[in-house]
Amino acid sequence: MAKTIGALWLRDFEKDGKKEKMMSGELDLGALGSISIAVFKNKKKDKDNQPDYRIVLSNPADKPKENGKSSGSDNAKEEDIDF
Repeated sequence: MAKTIGALWLRDFEKDGKKEKMMSGELDLGALGSISIAVFKNKKKDKDNQPDYRIVLSNPADKPKENGKSSGSDNAKEEDIDF
């Protein structure tokens, strides 16, 4: 039987006046604790061997709010995590 190690929620955010989608959630790493992550579509994909989505570590304060404004500083470059 498979063990659930986390969950993701689909979120809307706004970037450059355009509505975008992302997923955010937490992964339970057992004895190592849990980590917050965000998942973004890879808009720079040119070849089939490149990933469809990118996963980045995030702090809870870094998650975009529903109105599109971030409540903290971003750990990753925006061009790297753009949907």
